[in-house]
Amino acid sequence: MARRLASPRPRFATPATLVVCLLLLAACAPRIGGPAATVVPAGIGSVTDAPTRARSRPSPACFDPVVATIPERLVVRGQERLVLSHAPAGPALEPRDLVIAFHGRTNDAARARRYFRLDGALPEAVIVYPQALPAGPGTFAWGDPGDPADALRDFALVDAIIAAVGQARCIDLQRVFVVGHSLGAYFANDVACALGDRVRAVASVAGGLQGGPCFAGTAALLIHHPDDALVPIGAGERARDAFRAANGLTQASAAPAIDPALVRLRCVLYGRDDVPDPVAWCAHDDATWPSGRYDPHAWPAATPAAIAAFFRHLP
Repeated sequence: MARRLASPRPRFATPATLVVCLLLLAACAPRIGGPAATVVPAGIGSVTDAPTRARSRPSPACFDPVVATIPERLVVRGQERLVLSHAPAGPALEPRDLVIAFHGRTNDAARARRYFRLDGALPEAVIVYPQALPAGPGTFAWGDPGDPADALRDFALVDAIIAAVGQARCIDLQRVFVVGHSLGAYFANDVACALGDRVRAVASVAGGLQGGPCFAGTAALLIHHPDDALVPIGAGERARDAFRAANGLTQASAAPAIDPALVRLRCVLYGRDDVPDPVAWCAHDDATWPSGRYDPHAWPAATPAAIAAFFRHLP
């Protein structure tokens, strides 16, 4: 805000003088353009203020008054890909977050959408659930056999989704997030690691990391059960350490999270509230599906609220 210079005030101001003063003040006041300022929530690790939010980068649809439908199918490298989506109705008052959520090896996009429960946790975001290609009877894969970890096939799908959604809906290209579970968690971590210039943060459950070192500037929320037998916790710890190294947090100590949504998953944070790209590590103890089945590889019930809290905090 521009600083107002103090000036002598007449002892008796006439109405005409007051009008002139008001006109002068209006002429000298700074003109502010663009969308309204965004209020950043309090920190997830403490009660201090969150870091200042970076300037948004509106997608092409932000300059078009027509609200378009997000495509249900995209053609990527000659193959048609199914894409499910959730988007708030009507035009956006400001650019929305985009969340891309990846399912695991044996669950398709529709089933993952049901148990991820992100639509309710992030009602103002545009959320996309792409479908991986079949890899065998009842299984899927986000890459082709032999793909190097830094050049997986479906990195191109991520770029296609960002472009297509940005043409259809007003999103903030500085706030693109990826989420995944199991095999989808591996892929989400790989996307955040390799495409960090396009991804603000990753939230993954029961995943590791194939590639590395990671692109700097991507925050990470990594959720893992210590007894997971399908993806050992060591794989999650290696992913955690890769993101810590990329964000300059190797020497940062772990501090318990204070936000209730993260406390439920026993999360610790690397990086104070003034760090723009924190890493949250959650070695949780919730190993029960809603059906009551015990499974340390499960998607914990507290996950949607934790993801929402972590993403909303980030500048």
